[in-house]
Amino acid sequence: MKIVLRALPWFAVFLMFSVATAGAETLSERFKKGNSDFGGQLGWGWTADIPPGPNRTDLGFLFFFPNWQHNLTGVIGKSSWYQGAWFYHMEAGVALSDRNEKFLVGWSPLMAQYKFLNSRRRWAPNVMLGAGFSMTNWKDEATRELGSEFQFLLHIGAGLEYFKKKGAYSINYRLFHVSNAGIQFPNIGLNAHMITMGMRF
Repeated sequence: MKIVLRALPWFAVFLMFSVATAGAETLSERFKKGNSDFGGQLGWGWTADIPPGPNRTDLGFLFFFPNWQHNLTGVIGKSSWYQGAWFYHMEAGVALSDRNEKFLVGWSPLMAQYKFLNSRRRWAPNVMLGAGFSMTNWKDEATRELGSEFQFLLHIGAGLEYFKKKGAYSINYRLFHVSNAGIQFPNIGLNAHMITMGMRF
């Protein structure tokens, strides 16, 4: 986690001085409606007391989720502050906790990401929202929050993506929610912050 935090200022400087030479036509071609690619995110997460409560479980976990994206719109809102594109995003992977080799295996097929694109730069902010489901034995440690092995997942986040000639790198923040929607109690759920590094191919 300390390594990720130390890298953030350098990543920001890198983005500030990365100005694209591609024009608007190239931007439209690269982010053409119907284009698809694969990627992945690797990072660290830690639970947060949201909402606050007594004796909440403290978990840290390594997060690795490969993903697939499909451009739904092409470039929209041209010449406006919100110029960008909508992407369908699907991911599946594993989160390994720092307690007794506990794990979560998840699949999130209902996700969307919006990238704010500009032909004058190689980088773009993005926002993401989505949902999925998982199987996990975290309930063995989070006895107050989780009551079943089956859990739903909710994701909301934002990031910065730097585009190479082919592919891209990104740094991302995500709020990660795990609960079972009342299927089995207890069902307080776990909320976690996540910082990830990403790559697209």
